Order: sequence, then structure tokens, then C-alpha cells
Amino acid sequence: MLIKDYKGKDIYGALGLRRGKAAIKREISSITPGRVFMWLGLFAMIVFVNYLFFVHLKPINEKEIKIEPILKEHKSTNTSADWFDNGYKKFQEGDFIAAADAYTKAIILEPRETRSYFNRAIVYIKIGKLDKAINDYNKVIALNPNHAEAYNNRGWAYLQKGLFDLSIQDCNQALLLDSDIATAYHTRGMAYKGKGLFDMAKNDFQKSCELGDNNGCQAYGELSKTRNDGR
Repeated sequence: MLIKDYKGKDIYGALGLRRGKAAIKREISSITPGRVFMWLGLFAMIVFVNYLFFVHLKPINEKEIKIEPILKEHKSTNTSADWFDNGYKKFQEGDFIAAADAYTKAIILEPRETRSYFNRAIVYIKIGKLDKAINDYNKVIALNPNHAEAYNNRGWAYLQKGLFDLSIQDCNQALLLDSDIATAYHTRGMAYKGKGLFDMAKNDFQKSCELGDNNGCQAYGELSKTRNDGR
């Protein structure tokens, strides 16, 4: 609508300009620090959400993919038989500490399996841990009282400790269960020799040699020579 001023001039444009300036002034005055922070916070939230979706989620998925083989490997834990085989392998390689450790793990998984105790005891004898070897043979015999070789080997461990009577007792029991154990005759012969019972030792060495034990043959020859030289 065209308006004339008191002088008859057209004032439409001037009026609109003043109204426009007033509106801009009102808008500018309405921008308070609180509204500024509100808009900045909204912008920051949008940026953070985009970061989570496009940046952070992708590495999480990659980590899940990478850890999967580890989880699968953990699930395929070795069995008692696996650890037993590993112990035997390590023993053959001469790594007695690793062999004992493998047999121990086999025992943890199958605590009533005698062969792991039996083999670990052999390892303990090899590294000079005679008491531990004897304890393992005790366990074997407790689980299987008819285990002739366990008595035989425990008799050898007793012999190494100088416990000749205990060694003879174990060898007697081993031979009662199996009279063809050549090493039991040899071990008992060594115990008799340690006690000064040379004739009994010589007889056992001879029997051991007849059953094919080279140690028995050697012990028989040495004792015979010593006895002959002493006459």
C-alpha cells in the first residue's frame, strides 16, 4: 500500500526499509550466549554420532574377526593323550624338563591314567629327583597293584638312594608278578651287592644276563672277576 507523507512524498520504500532493519535488529539481539552454546553442542553431537558409526564401529568388527582364530585355538585344547605323546617326544629329544611338564598336564586331565605317572617317574629318575619318582610309582601302584614294572622301577630308585632293603622288597614283588623281568634281577643283584651278599648278587646277575640284560651280564662278569681276584 502506497503511503504519502505530509509533504505528499512516497514513503513506502522508506517504511519497508525501517521495518526490515528493525527485524534484523530483533534477530541479532535474540542471539544470546546460551543459544550459541546450544547450537555448538548440537553440532558436536552430530559429529560424534558420525564418528561412532563410520570410524569406531569398523575397527570393532575387525577386532572380532582377528580374535576368532584365538578363540578357536583355545577351544581345541590338547587332550591327555596329546600331552602324553608330547611328553614322550620331548623325552626322546632329551628335553626332560619339558617332558615332565607335558606328563604333568596329561595327569591333570586324566589323574587316574597310570602311564603318565609311570613315564614322569622315569623322567624324574633321569634328572635325579628320586623322591618325586618314588611318589609317582607309589601312585601307579595305588591305581594298579599288579603293575610289575612300577615295583621294579621303584626298586631301582630305592637302590639309587642306598635303601637296599626297600629295593630288594620291590624287586621281589616285581618278580612275583612277572618272573621274566631281567632288570629286576639286576636291580636286586645290585642291592645284594650293596649289602655285601655277593653270592646272592652273582646269582641274580647271572639270571639277568640269561634273560638278555646286558647290564646283568656286565655286572656278573665284574663281580666274578673281583671274587676270583680276591681268592
